[in-house]
Amino acid sequence: MKKVGPLALLIFIVFACNKELDFDMINDIEVKSSATVPLANLTLSIEDLVSDIEDSTLVVDPSNALRIFYRQDSVFTYSIDDILTIPDQDPLPLPVDKTQPTFDLDVALGTIAGAQLYDATFESGKIEFTVNSNDTVQADTRFRFTYRNATLNGATYVDTFTLAAGTASLIDSSDLDGLVFDFTNGGNSVNALSIGLELIDTANVNQGNIIVCGVAMQDLRVAVANGYFGDRVQAAPPGDFDFQINGLERFTGGFYLTDPRLKLITRSTVGLPIEIVTEFIGENNDRQRVYLNNDPFLIQASPAPGVVAVSNLSLDPTNSDITEFLANIPQKIYYSGSIQVNPDGPSANPNFISNTSNVVVDFEVDVPMEFRLEDMRLDQTVEDIGADLENLDNLDELTVFFQSENRLPFDLNLKVSFINALGDSINGFDLPLLSAAPVDGNGRVTGPSIEENPVVFDRDMIEDFLQTRDLRFVASVNTTNNGQTSVKLYSDYDLKIKAAMQAKGNYQISNDQ
Repeated sequence: MKKVGPLALLIFIVFACNKELDFDMINDIEVKSSATVPLANLTLSIEDLVSDIEDSTLVVDPSNALRIFYRQDSVFTYSIDDILTIPDQDPLPLPVDKTQPTFDLDVALGTIAGAQLYDATFESGKIEFTVNSNDTVQADTRFRFTYRNATLNGATYVDTFTLAAGTASLIDSSDLDGLVFDFTNGGNSVNALSIGLELIDTANVNQGNIIVCGVAMQDLRVAVANGYFGDRVQAAPPGDFDFQINGLERFTGGFYLTDPRLKLITRSTVGLPIEIVTEFIGENNDRQRVYLNNDPFLIQASPAPGVVAVSNLSLDPTNSDITEFLANIPQKIYYSGSIQVNPDGPSANPNFISNTSNVVVDFEVDVPMEFRLEDMRLDQTVEDIGADLENLDNLDELTVFFQSENRLPFDLNLKVSFINALGDSINGFDLPLLSAAPVDGNGRVTGPSIEENPVVFDRDMIEDFLQTRDLRFVASVNTTNNGQTSVKLYSDYDLKIKAAMQAKGNYQISNDQ
């Protein structure tokens, strides 16, 4: 059970900062009553706030100004399988017999999205070889299979398959690891396959027995390729990541950066241009979602194998809804996307890729904390406060005095509601706790703003407080001039709040610790 009294008002003014605060008893607030107790002296420094948060998204630049910096690496990653894949090939019939023991065939390699290959080396794959005969063979019968435009270890690819004596069919396979194809067939074609088959042991085949062999390439994985890889569209798996601006993570809406922007940074070792379409959705604490709605952008081709091409897309209000996206104060960002290779069709330079090539997209926010707050909200309920009957039952009136010396450029208005066990709001009060510090033409604070505010608990409010189970705090924050003036945050800004309590009635207050 939580014990909450007037001091809770102070705690909830600053609890969004996630910082352990130092409260000291004070003696310099003058309240004319015989029952006055100083409550707290709070100092909150922006410099301490930033330094005390681990993995903070807030950083201090050389001018002592605060910046928001956040980076999520490898939001999207595309590899060779997303850009160029060779589908399993349909079986090709190769008929031979005793009188015509050879068969030659020139066909085109099957590809995806209109890809036209000039050459390729296969990391792995296999040839599926079948034999179907009208009659059994008299003895082991060999077939010599050749890819005339492919080499293995520098020699033309040749393999031999054997149909066993007394059988009429065969299913066999052979690995293609390291096989190198010249799909131009000497420079005149693309996707060309030149195939040859020879029945070696013709004496073992009966006259009139037609043997139909079949060959198909399966499970092909490319190691290196050159050509034109078509205009394939490939989706990326969706995902999400946490995104929190320290100090604002419990607030919703109303946060408007003066110069909102973020970058999508791509690194590509793929030798072809790629257009990428991304979708980012920011979700805040109230589960409200805002779409970034950014334009597609082009990822530049790597100029040569092994060379990394870096492309940057700066997203701003001209090419996205970034203002509304960040104003929503997202706590989680959901993303999805797709790419289209060669969006403008074939180019003068051939595409190239290898099995180590990839395209990586990073997400980065790096902007100054120059902003305006317009009714930025925080809504928090503390449950089961456990009001202390023994301490409050004999009071006729209780006044809590707040004095603030504010060097932060925003107002803070606090609405506190007393919630009973039925969940109904039975009483409460409003507290205009902070008044925004004045700023100059550059948005920098020029001096403190001082406020003094009492909160009076009369007997009815005390009775209602004794019936309170939960306390609801709703804070509204605006920068200078009701959120119409943009301000900057610097590490030398601070906030000082003093509080004292005055009691009237048959109650003896002690400040013994």
